Amino acid sequence: MPETPHAHHPRTSRPRRARRPRRRRVWVGGVLLLTLLVGVCTSLVLPPQDDLERAALEPVPSAVPPSRERALDLLGTPRSGGRWHSGVWAGGDVASGERVEAFGKWRGTRVDAVTMYPAYRTWEEIAGSTWHIDTFDSTPAVLVYGLPMLPSQDEGSFRSVVAGEHDRVYRKVAQDLLDRGRGTSVVRIGWEANGAWFPWNATAQDAVEYRAAFRHVVRVLWSVAPDLVIDFDVACGTTLRGQDSRTDTLELLYPGDDVVDVVGCDTFDWYHTVTVDDASWAATQRPADAVGIADVADFARAHGKGMTVPEWGLASPQEQGRGDNPLLMQRMRGFFEDNADVLVLESYFNEPDTSLANSIWDPVQHPRASQVYADLW
Repeated sequence: MPETPHAHHPRTSRPRRARRPRRRRVWVGGVLLLTLLVGVCTSLVLPPQDDLERAALEPVPSAVPPSRERALDLLGTPRSGGRWHSGVWAGGDVASGERVEAFGKWRGTRVDAVTMYPAYRTWEEIAGSTWHIDTFDSTPAVLVYGLPMLPSQDEGSFRSVVAGEHDRVYRKVAQDLLDRGRGTSVVRIGWEANGAWFPWNATAQDAVEYRAAFRHVVRVLWSVAPDLVIDFDVACGTTLRGQDSRTDTLELLYPGDDVVDVVGCDTFDWYHTVTVDDASWAATQRPADAVGIADVADFARAHGKGMTVPEWGLASPQEQGRGDNPLLMQRMRGFFEDNADVLVLESYFNEPDTSLANSIWDPVQHPRASQVYADLW
């Protein structure tokens, strides 16, 4: 299955060091000495494989073991009056607490959560990006914070994360959330890592490194803000490169029960998860070559975790979507109701300005689906 691109997040690759041109004539002894020095320096900075494996297994203590119940206690009673927290992505440049509240007024039930992200081109941007917290001061909706594990235009790797080289950045993020009264935010660490569009993309081959890095970030976050709700969030409908089984995204990348409160899944009406009838809806829930929302619900139950769907929605024909598809609204609402025993949070990704073009409110790009959503929510 080809990888599904996310229109609202640019595809990026992990930065690579520029290679210096090799000299044709070098002393053999010099080469050996240089190789030895590089190996020693690297071993001092980056952990070897066996240390990574230990880091991926070493317990991360918490005052209350992470679970669905812990998440629900920390997030509180949904303002919407529903059985789960229902949220929205309210746009990028125009996002505000006022828009979040206006979305709730439009649909007839208050918004419980808001999906958002910091800037992440460099480590300094990740550490200093606080506008995305402050801009929601006027709403009590829970922040669903996408935490970049690595920057898009700076040096870094899973191994450097495990080595503690970027702890200052993660600690600053946790402190900013705590200082602004957002110490119970839902944090999606290195979200959608099974895809290939983020610098923290993972494969079956480096799954151990990803798990170890995820666990290290949780340890740092909880050392500052122990009530943050940790979300392990994947891209549903997208294969994990190098996988042997369609469920390897969950089985190989899952960082462990002691560092996860909720298991997330982002799903859109596009590519291999388009819903047009009963058969395609069944394939959306359990795709032939990737995990789907039903797989994530089952996995969360089996591990005593809650489920989140922090990004879901329609998609434009430009993104191989169905556009104005009220059937998706009906089926997603039915899925949420049927899985309310495990569901903690869902958030409609209302994005008018990218190729996703799936806005159901301000502006209304898909009027039939918009009406069905308003009726059901």
